Amino acid sequence: MAEAILPLTGRPPRFAGGLRELAPGTFAWLQPNGAWGEANAGLVAGAGESLLIDTLWDQRLADQMLAAMAPVLASAPLRRALNTHQDGDHWWGNGSLPAEVEILTAAASRSGMEGESSPAELARLARLTAAGRALPGSIGGLCRLVHGMLAPFDFRGVALRAPDNAFDQQELEIDVGGRACTLLMLGPAHTAGDTIVHVADVGVVFAADLLFVGAIPVMWHGPSSGWVRALERMLALDAEIYVPGHGDVGDRAAVESMQRFWSWLRAGVATEAKGGTDALSISESLIRSEGFEEWRSWECPERLLITVTALMRELDGKPPLRVTPAVRARLFRQVAMLSKRIGGDR
Repeated sequence: MAEAILPLTGRPPRFAGGLRELAPGTFAWLQPNGAWGEANAGLVAGAGESLLIDTLWDQRLADQMLAAMAPVLASAPLRRALNTHQDGDHWWGNGSLPAEVEILTAAASRSGMEGESSPAELARLARLTAAGRALPGSIGGLCRLVHGMLAPFDFRGVALRAPDNAFDQQELEIDVGGRACTLLMLGPAHTAGDTIVHVADVGVVFAADLLFVGAIPVMWHGPSSGWVRALERMLALDAEIYVPGHGDVGDRAAVESMQRFWSWLRAGVATEAKGGTDALSISESLIRSEGFEEWRSWECPERLLITVTALMRELDGKPPLRVTPAVRARLFRQVAMLSKRIGGDR
């Protein structure tokens, strides 16, 4: 019997994890519950070859996923893999792939990967925050939050493997054993180079982090208008099944819920920011508002702080935030403060 895939945070699962067949030769790898680092992946199998979509945050998780996919890969070996964007929880498992597997990503994502924190840096941060969890005040809260995010992952075991090739096209169709898979680069939005995969013959979209289901999304880059356009493009595709980067498999209604989220959030931040309020106070106010009701049960409401910060920069006409380690530390300190204010400090 296959090992049950449970939330890495230790929380009760909201949906079944592991390998799920969505349509013939089309699979989602799901990691409950879609919290920090609990990312999904996908597999498209054709005649004699397969395409893997994303490789998770460490090689231990990637190895577990590939083992579960082994019965499919026995007759349709991996030939290519796609990294949908630059966030490590979607590509740091690349080192588990056979050397002959070609790894693709968008050029904007390849550039972004070069500026990301390294696995060694995150391993060091996990050790430091473990030691600081008992500290009082906001520093202790920050350590508890960040350690809870990082502790489930084995960053020391990651041997980084960058993508082999990067593409500049907004739309690229590739053949996977006789099946057409269309790669659509819809960023910048969540990050600079967000790419989705449309598997037209079965009406499935692997939406990566342009779609969150049951988990609050994060916008690191923006603009938010780019995310709105990306959702519109997804709904214009001939598809009924949408695999998010985080959370359970959704349908068109899940994409429409994300549209409503962005409409509500953009309007709310624009209104709240007129009073000169800071991102932390705006985030708390919005989470406590009636307008948040549709998404109140979703995982990680504290992530809203990062997106509100990005939206406020948009309103001020500033460029996207350059997320250096110092900037990331400042953001996560505020995330920890928001988590405590709304009762989510754990």
